[in-house]
Amino acid sequence: MIAALLLAAASQVPATPVVVVTVPEPEEVRLVAGEKGEVCLVATIRSGFRIQANPASEPYLVPANVSFEEDEHVRLGSPEYPPGKPHRLRGASSDLSIYEESVTIRVPVEASSSEVPSSGLDVVLDGSLVYQACNNAICLKPSSAPVRIRLRIRPVEVPAR
Repeated sequence: MIAALLLAAASQVPATPVVVVTVPEPEEVRLVAGEKGEVCLVATIRSGFRIQANPASEPYLVPANVSFEEDEHVRLGSPEYPPGKPHRLRGASSDLSIYEESVTIRVPVEASSSEVPSSGLDVVLDGSLVYQACNNAICLKPSSAPVRIRLRIRPVEVPAR
């Protein structure tokens, strides 16, 4: 009876989620108002795991997908995902498109051309990288990793007359 109670109590304790993907904050991007640039996000994937590429091989798979909150001072373009690497599961008849070890996602950015104070403007954008990770035995539930980018926007310099 005590063993059954302990087993029941243990099943109520949530398992610690496995952290499979981390995305360190990239270097600050410095732009002049109205200028375009690019942020490179490098996601590190835990050894022994892989995540679905973007686009995913099948419609029911969850592709890697980065998104950010909006900000009036910065316009983000569509993230650019590299091609996935083919990976065939044992017994499968076709390959999956995956990322493993690390993946670099490029995000085009454009600073607003609106008024920027002479001291400049610091912008922080928080977002997430949604992914589904698998190893040779299991696929985990879709999860996400936090992502943060920092931009420094300077005003356009007006030539002296």
